[in-house]
Amino acid sequence: MEIEHRSPSVLPSTNVHRQGLAAQVKEDLRARLISNEWADGEKLPTESELVEYYGVSRPTVREALKSLESEGRILTQQGRGSFAIGYSGIGAGMQELKSITSTVREMGHVPSMIYHHRVWREATPEEVEKFDLSDDQIVLDIQRKLLADGIAVCYNYDVLPRWVFPSGFEPAHLEGSVFGFLREHGGPTPKRALARIKPVVQPDVVWDSEFPPDQLFLSLDQLHYDKRGRPFMHTQAYFVDGRFNFTVMRTATS
Repeated sequence: MEIEHRSPSVLPSTNVHRQGLAAQVKEDLRARLISNEWADGEKLPTESELVEYYGVSRPTVREALKSLESEGRILTQQGRGSFAIGYSGIGAGMQELKSITSTVREMGHVPSMIYHHRVWREATPEEVEKFDLSDDQIVLDIQRKLLADGIAVCYNYDVLPRWVFPSGFEPAHLEGSVFGFLREHGGPTPKRALARIKPVVQPDVVWDSEFPPDQLFLSLDQLHYDKRGRPFMHTQAYFVDGRFNFTVMRTATS
């Protein structure tokens, strides 16, 4: 169902699940935030105004706003309303399990990538243990640089066991998002991930001459698990400081 910008009723609410409507409202608001309809720190319309504008219920609007806040795109203050949060670079919520390319695209930029290599190789002893490998101890090793509008934002190092890919797969077949490729070919998709993040100054991160040896990166080390609890992808991503921002949504326990 497409969102049309008309007032007072935009989305017909009959026979449509509220969660679906909330997702549509969220996506429309996200697009408007990306286009800088509201400047950094500017107040968004009130819940009542959004209810009237989109033609949905107040719980639907609140769900959409809560989701946007969890992504770090707005800040909601009780009794005051919701305010836009501006970024100088690409932004993502730490709790989101999304590919970098989809995040770049959602922020209104054009994603692209440059591969250093995509090759089969034997798994290291640590990888055999990490992926619980037995017979097939071959892994796909991927090194690539990810860009937004032609500007480098991340150096990415991925390792996946052979069983993840369909029969007849060759490394050159993989283009773009790994998650997207696996989803399209019936492979495992991420259900949860264990992640560690820290700042690093590491010359070995960069395999070209784009950055100086003292360039600061934000290292995100993740092991992804599918819905059956199987570890299927280890990612070491090095985000260029100042070009990619992470947010964390924290809530009180009581």
